Amino acid sequence: MAEVNAQDLISELQFDIKTGDKLKAHLVLKHLAEVDPSTRKVALLHLRRADPAFTIAVLGGLLATCREDDPLWSMFRETLFAKALENPEVVLDLMRREARPSHKIVLAELLGEIRQESAVPILMSVLHEEQDERVLRSVIQALGQIGDPSATTSISEYLYSSSAELIIAAIGALGQLATPTAIQRLSEKLGADPDLDIIILDVLASTQLPEALEQLNSRLSSQHAHVRNAAKSHLVEIGYKAVPFLIENLRHDDPDLLIHTLNLLGEIGDESAISPIRKLLHNEPADANVRFAAYEALGRMPVHKGAITLAQGLEDPVQNVRAAAAQAIDFNYNTILAAGVKNMILAEDREKRPISRTIIDAQCDNIFLDLIDDTEFRRFALDYLSRRAHPDIRKHFVNLLQSNEMGELAARISPETETEKAGPKVFAVDDSKMILSIYRSALHQIGCEPVLFANPEDAVAKVREIEPDFIFTDLNMPEMNGVDLIRAVRQWFDKQKLPIVMVTTQNECSDNEAALRAGVNRIINKPFTAETLEQVLNDFLPSKGAA
Repeated sequence: MAEVNAQDLISELQFDIKTGDKLKAHLVLKHLAEVDPSTRKVALLHLRRADPAFTIAVLGGLLATCREDDPLWSMFRETLFAKALENPEVVLDLMRREARPSHKIVLAELLGEIRQESAVPILMSVLHEEQDERVLRSVIQALGQIGDPSATTSISEYLYSSSAELIIAAIGALGQLATPTAIQRLSEKLGADPDLDIIILDVLASTQLPEALEQLNSRLSSQHAHVRNAAKSHLVEIGYKAVPFLIENLRHDDPDLLIHTLNLLGEIGDESAISPIRKLLHNEPADANVRFAAYEALGRMPVHKGAITLAQGLEDPVQNVRAAAAQAIDFNYNTILAAGVKNMILAEDREKRPISRTIIDAQCDNIFLDLIDDTEFRRFALDYLSRRAHPDIRKHFVNLLQSNEMGELAARISPETETEKAGPKVFAVDDSKMILSIYRSALHQIGCEPVLFANPEDAVAKVREIEPDFIFTDLNMPEMNGVDLIRAVRQWFDKQKLPIVMVTTQNECSDNEAALRAGVNRIINKPFTAETLEQVLNDFLPSKGAA
């Protein structure tokens, strides 16, 4: 290839500009990469000074045939953008007359980037007449960037296109328009396709408009787990702005909605939610899972006023609820709560000691240290930790006593020397640390070896290495839900080889059907007890059995 002479290139370009020869100028500029940087700058300077119609047409044509990784692409684009911003009417005129799809795409993108509102009628006309999908996509995106609400209906029609690319472009454009109608059209599209649902929820979350937040909040009642989980993730990310919508949910009687809402309020941790949650508990919800979620949420917030509400949870008939209340008390421990807890300990059943056991199993350090001076509690605690508590709990309190200069008491906590036959190895998967601690104590109590996972991906990664005898899994977890976990495990282990039971707070038909298709052995509801788990294990593992 002959070497390009820099001066000849500039002279030829000047002549082409003077004579208006766009074709020759196009050919000359394609060799711009072969000259030095200073010559390139001179060439582009001549183009900036040329007639706008000439420059925009030539550079638009170059970008239509130039790859984005071409070193000249950004130079041409920057010059074209500057010229178009100064002379938008030229771009509009070219868009009216242009027939070549590749050139239309460049012009549409240009009009979108400079947000030329007067281009909307022209772009709408192209949208109704054009057949080329690439052009349609560029026009839809440009209308979204310009943000004229009048385009909402026309763009919405492409939500139901046979082309996935056009649907995605329409979703993005409606999100940029962010009008109440656009938000409504996006919400109407939810439920048709799991992948599109995630994209739509992402777009709704990005707007953070009240209408979009209302739509995200409404998806907490969706029958589709992937939609619920995506909505929950976005609401947590949005944070305090979402709290008013979530608080309003607490007025409803739907247990599933209440549980999802309470979980989110706990994760967000905004103190404005404390009073409504306390009011909910004051009304004594019948569903134990709702009570559990309420105390678990309060366990993440500083409950200054009305903290005595927490103490009432220690007398709940359901052990899981007592555990959540105990941790909430431990987090907010003060003199008022201390007095209330001590009175309850004095009045509790001396044989079963439900409150004392809960405080230890839930690893409530503040309460434990406050009560350890009480003779009766100390006698029970040392005995329970030595004889019945899970080894991890025993080790935890030994370390706690030692670190608080109570080494003599720590030394009195010694595990029984009698060795027991190893029970079934059971995976428990749940994103709630509280639920996992309950699994740990319950499974240990019935003679199993619990292996706990807060992250379902970790459980799937370990299942082939450890080969458990049984899996209990939650349904609603971020990233990977219970159905996804079951589906993944069934690639290697069938229902006979490795039983899986899904333990959930809800009873949605669509989720249950999905779990059954994925290969779950049984579905049970929370709250569970050691006896519940033991019965399930005995049904599926009669030869191994729980102790």
